[in-house]
Amino acid sequence: MSRFESRAYKVSVVSIMVALVAVFELINRALPLRVPWGMSIDFVALPVVLAFFVLGTRYSMLTAIGMFLILTVFGFANFVGATMKFFSTIAMIAVLGIFANKWSKGDGPKIFPLPILLVASVTAIAFRCLVAAALNYYWAIPLFMSMPIEDVINTMFFGSIWGFIGFVSIMNTTQGLIDLGLGWFIAFSTGFSRRGRGWGSTSKASSDQ
Repeated sequence: MSRFESRAYKVSVVSIMVALVAVFELINRALPLRVPWGMSIDFVALPVVLAFFVLGTRYSMLTAIGMFLILTVFGFANFVGATMKFFSTIAMIAVLGIFANKWSKGDGPKIFPLPILLVASVTAIAFRCLVAAALNYYWAIPLFMSMPIEDVINTMFFGSIWGFIGFVSIMNTTQGLIDLGLGWFIAFSTGFSRRGRGWGSTSKASSDQ
């Protein structure tokens, strides 16, 4: 067994990814790009997605738990923001994991054929938007802003629920594209993944089974 398959290597990668979450959150607090209830465009979840492409779903979920704990302790929106970031990120990871079960099995690097990668990414981002819209509507915004969601929509979205859904979807689509695009690029175009052969290669993916 090479060091890439060893548990020590995987734990080390997860530890590095969790540490990067803290670094990116510090950058996010210094250079914020967020809306009033804490939703932001940032790189905080990038290590979670990167962990998925390099190690697989299981270790990505562990990284997501580390992200949640870090953001709960010193994130901008504390528990509310940490919960939203956690669920919106794992929504994408769960969908990618479903595709990986068929197209890129095992705990190793997740290499998809280009058409499958695109379909998986679109589906993952769409599911993220659905989860984020529901959580924001029923829980996060009323709790964070201490006012009924109807008042928030009337104040900020001219009374249009579709304006609210559209805005949340735009924010989460943008964030999802950043996370998935940069995650894939770093994993397979910079040599971080030992099997980064480009998005069309699947010839060795099955060897991780």
